[in-house]
Amino acid sequence: MPALTFSKWSPGGNTTLLFPDSGQRPAEQTRLAALALDPAMLGGEQAGFVHLAQGKLRMAGGEFCVNASRAVGALLAYTAQSAGPEQGVLEGMTAGTAQPAGDVHAEYPERTDEIQVSGWNSPVRLRTRGTAPLWQVEALLRLPSYSITTVEEGAQLVRLPGICHLLLGGPVHPLPDDSYAVAAQMRQRHNLENEPAAGVIWWRECQGQLDMLPLVHVRDAGTTFLENACGSGALSLALRLARSGPRRAFSIMQPGGSALDVRLFTENGAEMAGVDGPVSLVARGKIWLPEPEARTRPSQA
Repeated sequence: MPALTFSKWSPGGNTTLLFPDSGQRPAEQTRLAALALDPAMLGGEQAGFVHLAQGKLRMAGGEFCVNASRAVGALLAYTAQSAGPEQGVLEGMTAGTAQPAGDVHAEYPERTDEIQVSGWNSPVRLRTRGTAPLWQVEALLRLPSYSITTVEEGAQLVRLPGICHLLLGGPVHPLPDDSYAVAAQMRQRHNLENEPAAGVIWWRECQGQLDMLPLVHVRDAGTTFLENACGSGALSLALRLARSGPRRAFSIMQPGGSALDVRLFTENGAEMAGVDGPVSLVARGKIWLPEPEARTRPSQA
């Protein structure tokens, strides 16, 4: 049985498993992640493989994920703030030289890191504040070419590298009784089944407060989750709203109960976006996963 060290994070409720990238092939990463995400194992909404020394994150399905990127920011801060193996985050996931821990409740200065993330074509900058077990992490993204297309009344399709989102605005598209079935129909209707990752997001604004409900399908990982938070979905909604008005800062409430704050700005002539919100450490340890050829042994008489 392969044993993997892991850490489990909650970036705004979007539970994320992070494993060390030890050179597994993408298909093997996908297989291991599917096993670990099973509620009978670790559970979670998504999984990624991290090579901290190289500053790289690959999602199990090769997709792009803002919230998993933000979780890596917290992971980097945790490894830097920890004193050694007992307090370090995980074997195989440490990076650089750990600093003395001191008072675990002491204030640590803001730190900035840069990582490469699957599906995204430029480095993701991470601005991290706080200390274990709760941080505030902003993912700063250089915006690439993207498209926003109205595909039917009240529905816009936002295409970003590594992921696309179909935004369904009320009252034309109220929340359905069976969101999984309706999302599957919408993905099929708009030919999104073969996208690396496709979200269907119901959103509304009530008394000035934006909120959203994201359901995300990742093709290669074979997962479909009604997520408690979606960073790229919040970014897509902000881009769509900014196109129709002067507003450039948005606080979007997520199903998990916390908001993601999205700001759009220009830096050195480049169009940028920041997605900011809480990240908490849920658990860390080791998991033993079954071999692919494992079979249930027949009972002995």
